[in-house]
Amino acid sequence: MTDTQTDTPAIEYETVRTIGKLVLTTLSLLFLLSLVSLLPGVDRLIPGTPVTFAAVVGAVVTLAIVALLLYLAPALAKLVRSTLEGPTHVVDDVSDIVQLLVVFVAVLVAHRGLEPAIVPLFEGMTWIYDVVFLAIALPPLTILAARVYVSLDPMADLLAERFSTDEPDAKS
Repeated sequence: MTDTQTDTPAIEYETVRTIGKLVLTTLSLLFLLSLVSLLPGVDRLIPGTPVTFAAVVGAVVTLAIVALLLYLAPALAKLVRSTLEGPTHVVDDVSDIVQLLVVFVAVLVAHRGLEPAIVPLFEGMTWIYDVVFLAIALPPLTILAARVYVSLDPMADLLAERFSTDEPDAKS
């Protein structure tokens, strides 16, 4: 009996389990947040503040989701490295792109989810909230754009090699 699995790298059980657990936890938190939003009185203002109870609960859940996404990012990069086949530099670029994309999404989730709890406290200076998150989001986005740009040619070459029937230097 021959082993057909020697060509593809093994995906670690713990990596897949961790990713699955983090995704399920995130979805569970979102589901629980939607249930909490249905509770009576949750849309009332906290005394002495312009913030609702729902906004505070939403902010706590948002922070938990952001933490999960930041924890998930390197695990997803590891999963990509272990499942993709190809030149090491291309696989590393793709895994780094996935990791940076998840970090960027975490920043966007934080911006959206914390807004109802934080923006009312700024009283007319809400632009500060956006500027802070812009400053937080720009570094991962910039690095992501640079990684995508640097990896375009190697990825295009790899795709052409995989799906083309002629040689790279063949003349028609």
